[in-house]
Amino acid sequence: MTRVTTPLASHGVLRTTDVDDARSSVAASLAPHRLTPLRDAGAFEALHNVAVLDRLSLHYIDYGTEVEVTTERLGFHLVQIPLGGLSTIQAGTSTLAATPRSAAVTASGEVLRMRYSAGNPRLMLCIAPDLLRERLEVAAEVGVVVTIRGGATVDITAGAGRSWRGLVDVVLADLEHEGGLGRSPLAATTLQLAVVDGLIASLAEPWTDPGDHSTPERVIRRAARLIEEHCAEPLGTPDIAEAVGISVRALQAGFKAHLSTTPMAYMRHARLRRVRGSLTDGSAHSVAEAASRWGVTHLGRFSADYRAAFGEFPSETFRRAR
Repeated sequence: MTRVTTPLASHGVLRTTDVDDARSSVAASLAPHRLTPLRDAGAFEALHNVAVLDRLSLHYIDYGTEVEVTTERLGFHLVQIPLGGLSTIQAGTSTLAATPRSAAVTASGEVLRMRYSAGNPRLMLCIAPDLLRERLEVAAEVGVVVTIRGGATVDITAGAGRSWRGLVDVVLADLEHEGGLGRSPLAATTLQLAVVDGLIASLAEPWTDPGDHSTPERVIRRAARLIEEHCAEPLGTPDIAEAVGISVRALQAGFKAHLSTTPMAYMRHARLRRVRGSLTDGSAHSVAEAASRWGVTHLGRFSADYRAAFGEFPSETFRRAR
């Protein structure tokens, strides 16, 4: 007989037949919710295992019978991977079906209504919004743009999705070892980035060559002006593309062809120039204030980018101008 191993077995936090205990325990590590057994309440037995990698947490949950779970607006992005049975997720006006062949992804801020069939144990990945935002920005710089508003599904039986699913299993196996890489803060950060970047790659549409349908330079120059004028705002590549009336792919291809850069890299450099101006003219009381004024949120990366662009750290510019 084949021995079945429960994922994250050494990270157990709950095993109970009491619905209220299950609701309270899962809410403590995920989010407040309503939990209702739908059939055969006598078979209800909740099992919850959880491990945390900085801004990514991995969960194994099984209720033993069919249940419905309703949440308020979640503060994290949620990926659900059934190991059996069927998960039906209603996110706003969208309805997603997740099975062992397909994972479901929903965005933070969504109200979710989920029905889990009997025999539906599942893995759940909770991704902090700032982590996903950072990695989406990095992805956009190399021409990969993903939008998950309204939810999305990932085929985990083929292509990038299958590879990503295998990566999740590698991370789960590592977390079961006392001396695994996940116990190291440095390696844990690397593992979470690999999981999130792999998810983004799995959700991305395949690249298609624009061929003779290249974007006119005048449109790209208009997009560049838009960035210059609104760089203090939290614009993303889809926002810019919509504003100038072209697709995200066309915008990326046009920036590469006419400006030898990406929209997000152009945005970053526009913000750097504005921050430098604020530091030089004395209008800023601190580096952090100048950075915040022009839409910079990641100060560590900002400092390195500033030095690469201008040959000195922003603090040096600030001190010289005082």
